[in-house]
Amino acid sequence: MSEEYIVAEDLDLAWSNFDPVFTLPANCPFHVERAGKPLNKLIRALMRQHRQPPKYFFSGHRGCGKSTELNRLAADEEIKNKFFIVKYSVKDVCDVNNLNYVDVLFSMGAQLYIQYIDADKELEPELLKELESWGSSIEQELEKTKSVGASVKAGISAFFLSLQAKIKSESTTREIIRKQIEPRLSELIDKINLIIADIEGKEKKNVLVIIDDLDKPGLEQAKAIFYNNYTAITQPACHIVYTVPISIFFVPEFTVIREAAFSLPNIKLHTKNDRNSRYEPGYELMRTFVYRRMKEELIEPEALDLAIKMSGGLFREGARIMQIAADSAIEKERNHIIKEDVERAEREIRSGFKRILKSEDYDTLNEIIKSNEIRGIERIGHLLHNLSVLEYENEENWCDIHPTLEELFRTPILIPRVS
Repeated sequence: MSEEYIVAEDLDLAWSNFDPVFTLPANCPFHVERAGKPLNKLIRALMRQHRQPPKYFFSGHRGCGKSTELNRLAADEEIKNKFFIVKYSVKDVCDVNNLNYVDVLFSMGAQLYIQYIDADKELEPELLKELESWGSSIEQELEKTKSVGASVKAGISAFFLSLQAKIKSESTTREIIRKQIEPRLSELIDKINLIIADIEGKEKKNVLVIIDDLDKPGLEQAKAIFYNNYTAITQPACHIVYTVPISIFFVPEFTVIREAAFSLPNIKLHTKNDRNSRYEPGYELMRTFVYRRMKEELIEPEALDLAIKMSGGLFREGARIMQIAADSAIEKERNHIIKEDVERAEREIRSGFKRILKSEDYDTLNEIIKSNEIRGIERIGHLLHNLSVLEYENEENWCDIHPTLEELFRTPILIPRVS
C-alpha cells in the first residue's frame, strides 16, 4: 500500500486520512464500493452506439463522491480502450463563482488541445495554422481594448494557458474575453470540433470530455449554462460528461437535460418517515468507509454510530465529522474518539447551518421533517445546494433534513419565524 494511504494507528494520521476536500484517485485503497455500483449505469451508456455523440449530466449532493467516481470512470479499462479521455476540473481553469457558458466552452477547447499535446501527440500542421490564425484574431481584438493578451507567437498552448488564467483570475479581462468570443461563438465551436476530429482520426478512438466541479456554481448560474445555452454546450462533436448541481434537478428547466441525467445517490441510513430506524446496509458501508482509513480501536462503537448518523450518508460529511472528532480527542489528550467528540462535531456543523439558514427556511425544513417529501421546488433548491436537505433513493426518491439539524426542531420554540 502506498505510504499516502496507510490505515491510521493513531489519531494524528486519522485526522489526515479524513481530509474532507481530498478527492480519491482511481484504485485508492480508501475507496468504498456502493451497493449496486451506480457508476456502471453511466459506463454502459457511454459504451453504447449513438447516432450523435451524447452529452450526459452527472449530479449528486456535494460530498457524495462524484469526483472520486469520475476519477474511476476515467481509469476504467473499457472506457480507456474506447475513448481518448480529456478530464479536468472547471475550478482549476475558471472562476466557478463567476462562470458562464463561454468560459466552459473555451476551457473545453483549451483542455482538448493542451492535454493532447501534453500526451506527446501532434495535431495536423494545417489545423495548427488555423488555430494560430484564430488565436491571432482574438489577440488583436484584445489589444484594441488595451487588454494584455497572450501572444500566439509563443505557441497555441501558451495562448490557451494565458487566456485560461485571465478568465479564472482577472474579472475585467474575463469580461473583455467573453465579449470578443461570444459574438463569434460558432468559430470557437468550429475549432473545438476540428480538434476533436483530428484527435479521433489519429487515435482511432472517440473523444470523451469529463468536466468536474460544474456542480459548484449556484442554481441561477447553472440554469444560465445548462438551460439558456443548452444548444451551445451540446454543440461539441464528442461525448461529454458534465457535472451539474443537484438543485437543477428540482426546477422546471430540468426537463431539458432529464433524458440524459445521471444521479449519484447518498447512502441511505434510515427508511422514509422513520428517522429512528437504522438501515443496516448503509451503516455497514459507512463503517467500512471509516475503517479503511483508521483502526477500529481508535473510536468507540457508540461514537462511530453517532458519526455515521450525523453524516447523513455523505462521505465528505462523514470525513468532516471524523476529522473534527479526532481533533477533539487529541485536544483532550485521549488516544481514541468517544461520543463526546462526535457531539462536538455535530454542534460545529449545526452552527454552520444556523449562520446561513433564513427564517423561511425553517418552515420548509419543518415540512420536510414531517413528510420526507419535496413540495415547492422554488423553496428547496438552495437547501439541497447547501446540504441542509438531503435526497435518498428507494423505489421513489425522498428527502430529509441534515441530521445535525434535528436538534433545532425538537422544541418548537427554537424554530425562528418570519415576523
